[in-house]
Amino acid sequence: MLHREKLRTKTGCLTCKNRRKKCDEKTPACKRCLQSNRNCLWPTSEELLDRRFASHQRSRYALGMASEDQDILAKAFVGSSLVCRLSRPVVLGAISESLEGFLVRHFVQKYYRSLVLPNCHPRFANDWISEMQRLMRDWKSVRYSVLCNAASNVHLIESNGQMQELALTYYSQALRGLSDYLSRAELLANCNSILISMMLLCLHGCIRRGTYFDIPRHLTAATRVLSVRLSKQHRVITNPFDRFSLECVLYQIFLTSTGLWSDDEVNHRLDFHPDLDFWLRAERLLHQSNVFPDQSTSTNSPALGLPVRLLRLALTVKQMYQRAVSYDAATLNDIRSEMILWEDLVLRDQAPFPLSATSPQNSPYSNASHLYILVMSLLSNQLSLGSTADPPTVPLPADPESWQIQEATRILRVHANDPAWASSFIGTWPVYTLGFFLVRVEHVQLVRRDLRRRWEVTGFNQVARFCNDVERTWGERGMLGKDGLGRVGMCWRGTYHKAGGKGRGEGAGPR
Repeated sequence: MLHREKLRTKTGCLTCKNRRKKCDEKTPACKRCLQSNRNCLWPTSEELLDRRFASHQRSRYALGMASEDQDILAKAFVGSSLVCRLSRPVVLGAISESLEGFLVRHFVQKYYRSLVLPNCHPRFANDWISEMQRLMRDWKSVRYSVLCNAASNVHLIESNGQMQELALTYYSQALRGLSDYLSRAELLANCNSILISMMLLCLHGCIRRGTYFDIPRHLTAATRVLSVRLSKQHRVITNPFDRFSLECVLYQIFLTSTGLWSDDEVNHRLDFHPDLDFWLRAERLLHQSNVFPDQSTSTNSPALGLPVRLLRLALTVKQMYQRAVSYDAATLNDIRSEMILWEDLVLRDQAPFPLSATSPQNSPYSNASHLYILVMSLLSNQLSLGSTADPPTVPLPADPESWQIQEATRILRVHANDPAWASSFIGTWPVYTLGFFLVRVEHVQLVRRDLRRRWEVTGFNQVARFCNDVERTWGERGMLGKDGLGRVGMCWRGTYHKAGGKGRGEGAGPR
């Protein structure tokens, strides 16, 4: 990559500048920040630009770039509000030097916040980011995994189609060389680069459509790495990086294993079967491990925010309901006995009068856990009463006066205008599942609006899949309503549009 003239007084990371320290200007993280375990923050592309060279119509900055690459990169960067007022030669110069730096900083400063629960200890995020920045310099798979996620997120924010093209290019580059690394067993135990790459590639599949069906192989690889690592940790996890990585992988296993309720084609194509032995080992280890012993459970949970046992129970009940696993009366009785204990937790916490979203009993963490318990209670009840001759594939409508429906809809009303609730990924699956039990129009609208707000806040394509899946069932039951709220978009396999305009999550066409 060609160098361009830069103002020396504006170079160097902001962290060193604020501390009045000399910076060696290495990206994505300078040596001083790495040694002191600090976040290495950098100025924006405009701040790095030397305006004296803006008049060069045939700038040497663009030399060495193919014309096709210039067009794609220029469109991608020109579409960004950061440089939309600059001339094409200057933009090409900024691209040749700063595009990747801009995307890395976007990932660290903005996008990464949506991947970590807000109440967790800051060291979970800081340690993971520091390790990622350190490894990006030597491992292309890590670098391109970061870049593909950052470019996708810029595409979500600014509806920039060219950024999405770049994201898929970076994704392909991240895959190169990983098979060689994975074949070397000696790397698996301590190779954080492989683990970070796999986690980010899984994440890209979750938020984008084009790489969704690659998720199982990435999860399998991440599980291999963690299995070797867990075998050496017999008692507790003391490293924030390891705890965060393990929780992230478990949550991805849950989402991938549960799939969709009514779209058998998608579930068949994913064809993912979780490793139960790995899950149980991880569950025991997390239960015994508090990286910060004097802190709360939510502070010690960077990516789950609820008991791991609750996720496993939800996965088991879902598989039993759809006959994906075999079970007998004794197994069902065991499930119901355990559900009674979980139900008691919800009943004890129920408020006798409406509370605000900021009340302790209505935190996103506790209410997300309650929603998991409520939908599992409804599912297990239907399992107990259902016929094995012709089992349903999706949850059947439930009594709208049941205590589970009443409490679940109360939770949605409390958080109807709560931005923390809409941005919290841990509550999306139980809200989606709740939709299948509803029969009253006002209850359906609560779920519809909740899912739509999640889509508008995050742009994650996983929310779009959930929206379209439950809307399909509502349509079959004649419950779409007449107020124009209907489906938030067309089937996710094709072009995805929000009501009233283009969706941030999909852009202008299928990939």
